[in-house]
Amino acid sequence: MLDVLIYLLLSLPLVGAYAILGIGIVVIFRASRVLNLAHGAMAMLPAYVVYDLNQHHLPMLLSVPIAIASGGGLGMLTERIFVRPLRRQGPTAQTVGTIAMFGLVVALVAKRYGTTPLIGPRLFPDGGVHLHGSILFYGDLGLFATALVAAAGLLAVFRFTDLGLSLRGAADNRVAAALVGIDPDRSARVAWLMGGSLAGLAGVLLGGVNNLSPYNLSLQMLPAFVAALIGGLASLPGVLVGAACVGFLQGLVPAVGLIRPLRHVAGQLGLPQLALTIIALTVMYLRGGRYSSSDIRAEQATGSAEVTAGRRRYQPTLPVARRRMLGLSIRVWRYALLVALLGWPFLHPPFSLLGDAIQTCLFVIGAASIVLLTGWVGQISLCQASFIGIGAFTSGLLIRDVHAPFPLNFVLSGAIASLAALVLGVVALRVRGLYLAVATLIFAYMADAYLFVAPWFSGAGGSSSAQVKAVGTPGTKPYFDFSDRQTFYFVVLAVAATVIFGLLNLRDSKTGRAFFAIRGSETAAASLGIDVRRYKLIAFALAGGIAGLAGNLTFISQGTVVSAQFSISVSLLLLAIAVVGGLQSLGGCVAASVIFAGLNELFFRVTALSGYLDVVSALLLAVVLLVYPGGLAALPSSIVARFGNRLGALRSLSAALRLRGTSALRGILAPLAGLRSRAERPAPARAGFALVEARPLRLPVAAVHIPHQATDRVAEDTTRVQHPVGDHPVIDVRDVRVEFDGLVAVDRASLVVEPGQIVGLIGPNGAGKTTLFNAISGLVVPTSGTVSMFGADVTPLAVHERARLGLGRTFQAVQLFPQLSVYENLLVATHANNPTGLHSHVLLTRRGVRMEAAAEETVRRAVRFMRLESVADSTVAGLPFGVLRRVEIARTLVTGSPVVMLDEPASGLDNAETDQLSSLLLDLRERLGLSLLLIEHDVRMVTEVSDHMYVLVHGKMVANGSPEEVRRDPVVVAAYLGDAAETTAPEAVPA
Repeated sequence: MLDVLIYLLLSLPLVGAYAILGIGIVVIFRASRVLNLAHGAMAMLPAYVVYDLNQHHLPMLLSVPIAIASGGGLGMLTERIFVRPLRRQGPTAQTVGTIAMFGLVVALVAKRYGTTPLIGPRLFPDGGVHLHGSILFYGDLGLFATALVAAAGLLAVFRFTDLGLSLRGAADNRVAAALVGIDPDRSARVAWLMGGSLAGLAGVLLGGVNNLSPYNLSLQMLPAFVAALIGGLASLPGVLVGAACVGFLQGLVPAVGLIRPLRHVAGQLGLPQLALTIIALTVMYLRGGRYSSSDIRAEQATGSAEVTAGRRRYQPTLPVARRRMLGLSIRVWRYALLVALLGWPFLHPPFSLLGDAIQTCLFVIGAASIVLLTGWVGQISLCQASFIGIGAFTSGLLIRDVHAPFPLNFVLSGAIASLAALVLGVVALRVRGLYLAVATLIFAYMADAYLFVAPWFSGAGGSSSAQVKAVGTPGTKPYFDFSDRQTFYFVVLAVAATVIFGLLNLRDSKTGRAFFAIRGSETAAASLGIDVRRYKLIAFALAGGIAGLAGNLTFISQGTVVSAQFSISVSLLLLAIAVVGGLQSLGGCVAASVIFAGLNELFFRVTALSGYLDVVSALLLAVVLLVYPGGLAALPSSIVARFGNRLGALRSLSAALRLRGTSALRGILAPLAGLRSRAERPAPARAGFALVEARPLRLPVAAVHIPHQATDRVAEDTTRVQHPVGDHPVIDVRDVRVEFDGLVAVDRASLVVEPGQIVGLIGPNGAGKTTLFNAISGLVVPTSGTVSMFGADVTPLAVHERARLGLGRTFQAVQLFPQLSVYENLLVATHANNPTGLHSHVLLTRRGVRMEAAAEETVRRAVRFMRLESVADSTVAGLPFGVLRRVEIARTLVTGSPVVMLDEPASGLDNAETDQLSSLLLDLRERLGLSLLLIEHDVRMVTEVSDHMYVLVHGKMVANGSPEEVRRDPVVVAAYLGDAAETTAPEAVPA
C-alpha cells in the first residue's frame, strides 16, 4: 500500500501538467467549438523559447514571461489564420487547420533544434523530497503547485469578473452575445490568447523537469485532451477531475511491477502510452452517445461546401452518338496513360527515377485510404501511417517467422491492418468528427511509442528485417524478383491502379453514396435506410486494409523497416497529400502524390533543402485550406470558370455557323428528296410538369416486410403504392412517453394514421411535436409506450430498419447532404431498394451496373416530377430554401416509402410556395396513395390538406378529429390564443 501511495505522489507533476493543458483546451473549445490540435505546439514552442533565451544568458524572470507570451501569441495567430477564416467550412476544416499549424510549428522547431533531446533550463531548485528510495523533485512539486494556482485564478476570473462573464456568454451563444454588445470575435481572440498562454506555461514547466524533444513534448497535450473529455469539454472543475484521473492512472502504470506475474510487463517501453490509449478509447466509447436529430456535423445544407470531384451528373437526354464518342475519348486517354506507365521503364530511365515512381505509388495507396475515410466518410484520421506500420511489421513477422510467401503475406498484412482499424472503428461508432481526430492521434501516439518498439511485434530496437524471397523459379514464368527495382515498380503500380480502380467504382455506387451521406448527416442517412454503424466499420476496415497493403509493399521493397518510418509526422504528410490533391478526389490524390514524390527527391538531392519536406508539406496543407480548398482536383473547373466566357462565345459562334451551313444544305436538298426543313416541322411538347402529368410517375417502392403479414412487392411500373394486406393503420402510436433527464417532453401521446390519409399534428412551439416524430422514426427511444407500423411493433427497431420497412421523413431543419448535388442527394435515397453488396460495387459486376441504371432512371423521374431539372447538378449548399424543401420531399419520394412524415415542410416558404406545397401533398396522396403525417405551424395550410388532425400541448394530446372539429375545440382555441398558459397541464384525450 505504501508503494502505491508513493507512485501516486510521484504522479503529481503529471496531474499538474494535464490540468494546465486541459484548462487551456476547455477555454478554447468553449469559445470557438474547436478542438485545438495545435495545443501541443503552443506548449512546445515556449519551452524552446526559454531554452534559446537561456542560451543567450537572459534572466529567467524575463525569459519565462516572453516564452508564455509566445504561446499566447501562437494561439491568437492560429485563431486569426485558420479558425476564423475556416468557420464557414465548419469545425472539421477548422480542426484540420489546427493540425496544419501543429505540423508547421513542430517541423520548424525540429529543423531548427533537431530531434535529439535537449536539457531544458530548471525553473525550480535542484533536489527534492526523498520517498523510500524515490525522489519527488522540487520542480515536480512546483509544477503541481503552479497548476493549482493557475486553476484557482482562472476559475475566479470566469466566475467573478465581467471578462469571464462575457467569455462565457459569447461561448454559449454568439448571436445573443452580439445583441447585448459583446464582440464574439474579440472574446474568441481572448480565449485563444488565454489557452495558448496556459499551454505555454505548461510547456515551460514540463521543459524544466523533462528533456526537450519536439514531438514528445508537443504530444503531451494528448493526455490533457483525455482529461478534458472526461470533464465534458465544458467544465473547468470537470477537467481538473479528469486531469487527476488520467495523471494518477498513468502514474500507477509502473505499479504493475508489484504484481509478481506481471513484473516482466512493467519494464516495457511505451506502457504509459498504451495505458493512455486504453483509457482514452474507453472514455470516448462510454461518453459517446447516439446521433441526435439535429446532426449536421460539419456543414449545413444552406452553407458552403467543398469543391467535389465530378461524380454522377444529371443527364436527362444524351444522344447515343455523343455517348459513344465520349466513352471512346475516355478509353483512348486511359489506354494511352496505361501504355505510358507500362512502357517508360523499358527506356532505361535513371535508377532514382524508378525509385520516385515507386514512392509515388506508395503515396497514392496511403493517401487514397485518407480520401476514403476522411474525404468521403468525414472521419478525420491522423493515424494512417500507423496502419501502414502495422502492415509493414506484420509482413516482417509473416516472412521471417511463418515463411509466408508473396502474395499470401500481402493479403494477410492488409487483413491484420484492417482488423486493427476495426478496433478504432468501434470507437468511431460512439464518437465522431473532432473527437475521433483525438482518438486517432492517441492511437498513433501509442503505436509509435509502444507497438512499433515492442520486441514481440517489431523485433529488437524497433527494427524488423527479413529476406524477401522471389516468386517463382528463375528462367520460368511467372518469376518476380522483388530486389529488381523495375519488377517491383510493376508490382506496386498494379496494386496502386487496382486500389484506385476499386475505389472509383466504390465512389459511384450505393456504398459510396452511403459514405457521403454519413459525412453530411448521419441522421438523414439513417432515415434513408443506411445502416450508419455498418458503413462506418466498412470504411475503417477498407481504409486500414489499404494502408496495410502499402505497409507490406514498403517492407518488400526494402527488406527492413524501422518505427520512425511510421511516425505521426508521416500521417500528417499523407493528410497533406490528400488535402493538396482535393480531399474527396482520387485523381487529385494521384497528382499530389507525384508532386510530393518529386519534392522528396528534390530535397534529398539539394543539401540546403534537406529536412524541409515536413515544413513544406505543412505549408502546402495550410495554403490549400485557406486559399484553394478544392486542391488540385478543382483546377479544371477553375480554368473552365476563368475562361468559360471566351469558350462559350466560341461555341456559340461555331454553333451558329453550323446551323447556317446545315440550313443552307437542307434548303438545297429538300426539293430533291421531298424533305421538310426542321423549321417547318411541328415543335415537340415542352418537357415539364404538364408533360409529366400526362404520364404516370413510376417510382419503385420498398417492399414492406412485416412479420406474419402477407405483403406485396410493388413492381417498377406501378403508379400507386401498394399497402400490405390487412386493416392495420400504417402508423399506430400508443401512450408514448419521452423523458430527457427527468424532463417530460411527450406524455402518453397516441395517434393513428390510416392508409391513404393525410394526418396533421399541430401545437404551439415547445409542445413536443418533433420529439414525437423522432420517437416514431427511431431517433429517440421512448421511455414507455409503443410504436407500430402496419400492425407490427417497431419500437425496438433502429432508424434505418424502420426506413426499410417503408417509413420516410423530412426534418424541421433541412438535412440534405451539402457535399452532393441535388441529383446525387436523390440517388442516395435509392439505397434501400438496391440489394447489391460491397463486392458488386468494387468489382462493378453486371448486376451492380443494372441496379445503378435502374436507380438513375428512378431519380430522373423524380427530378422531372418535382421540376428540379434546372438545379439537378447544383450542389445543395447555397440553394434557395424553398428549393431545398422540394429536394428533401423529392428524396423521400425516391425511397418509395408508403408512409411519409413531414416536419414543418412549409417553414420558410412564402404564401405562393405554401399553396404549391399544399397542391403537391394532395397530388401525392391522390396519385401515389401515400399516407402522410404532417407537422405544421401554418394552421390554414394544414387544415386544408388534412383528413384528420391531432393537437399536442405540453407533450399531451389535447384534441383530435376532423379539421373543422379541431378548429372549434375550445382547448385548441385557448392554446393558440395564449389562454392555455392558465392550463399548463391539459388533460389528454384518447386517440
